[in-house]
Amino acid sequence: MENHNRKVYSFRWVVLAMAWFSFFVIAMAWYIMPTLEHELLDLYNISSSQYSTALTIPFLVGGLLSLLGGMLADNIGIKKTASLGSLIAGIGIILRAGTGSFLSLLLPMMLVGVGIGLIMPNLPKIVSVWFPPEETGLATGIYNTGLMGGLSTGLVIAPFLPSWQLGNYILGSIVIISGILFFLIVKNSPPGKKLPPITILEGLQTAVKSKSAWLASLAVMTALAGMVSFQGALPGGLNKAYGIPMSKGGQITSLITYLGILGSLTLPYFANKLKRRKLFIIILPISFSLIMYLTWIFGYSTLAIWIGTGLAGYLAGGALPLLMEVPTFLPRNEEDPVQEQHVGGVSGMLTSLMNIGGFVGLSFIVMPVIINFGYNWGFLVAALLFALQSVFAAGIAYPDN
Repeated sequence: MENHNRKVYSFRWVVLAMAWFSFFVIAMAWYIMPTLEHELLDLYNISSSQYSTALTIPFLVGGLLSLLGGMLADNIGIKKTASLGSLIAGIGIILRAGTGSFLSLLLPMMLVGVGIGLIMPNLPKIVSVWFPPEETGLATGIYNTGLMGGLSTGLVIAPFLPSWQLGNYILGSIVIISGILFFLIVKNSPPGKKLPPITILEGLQTAVKSKSAWLASLAVMTALAGMVSFQGALPGGLNKAYGIPMSKGGQITSLITYLGILGSLTLPYFANKLKRRKLFIIILPISFSLIMYLTWIFGYSTLAIWIGTGLAGYLAGGALPLLMEVPTFLPRNEEDPVQEQHVGGVSGMLTSLMNIGGFVGLSFIVMPVIINFGYNWGFLVAALLFALQSVFAAGIAYPDN
């Protein structure tokens, strides 16, 4: 029996690894776009505004479908739902190879959003099932590095793809394979452990009564609005304002998330160790926004841009895991209405608003400012959006505060 328990206990890391890999490959395939912005404008005969809409539309679709993804998992299981999401996203990436019009890019990217909507709300849920309470923060931080690492890798590898069309065929196939592996390897829950029978809609009804759930959801919404705006517009901005080649601009932008991975693995640890999670979640976003904007304004030295972007990325990386952990620890707050069986509902609400923020931020707020007033004002707005999460996060009731 002891050996059996040990095997089940260690298998949680396999489940986490598969969740990480699924997140990583979708994000990587998706985010080859910012580095290739100028090329895509010609290939699809689109404007900068249409490009930003196509880049961020998966956030909107994913946000709108997150609740559906959670409800589907309630009926057919987490692994079937997440695997289906990877399959649909992979098909979308492959179909993106067709060029010539705005719809040729927009519709496949909407399919990517469908896949994200099926996957994202179920990752916190699977963590809450497989990991003990003291490890949920670590597990959340690890799988979020899949998203961050994938975004960065997409920015870096884009110039080295054989072509836009062939690159999409390759990357789309990898995404589909990740879904097949997830289905074959992952189990919905450890043997003998089941969540109480409850649907995500029932969980959502409880989630909307939780002040901390609302504050965390609004915080990640503004966070992603600001972050996606920087990631989506910075390569082009560096090229136009400072003459930095798009390929190098993509590499610089990737530091936000590559160094963010290091931040997500270290800063939440210190926040938990020092029992100062609320303090960290207030300081880190403000620090990122200040350093990132000053780096942009005074970026007359390429070395300074590299250093400033990397430092800002490291600090930003610690914020999202602290917020994404909120659904898993709310059941430990006696005054909060959320219980363990409601985690899926809270996660659905959080991921819905987060993804909507990722879409609205660049397409409807920052890009129009850039087009009409220039990059200085656009990135100032992006910095303010990211920093705004501190205001919401300050009201969250953490267990150690």
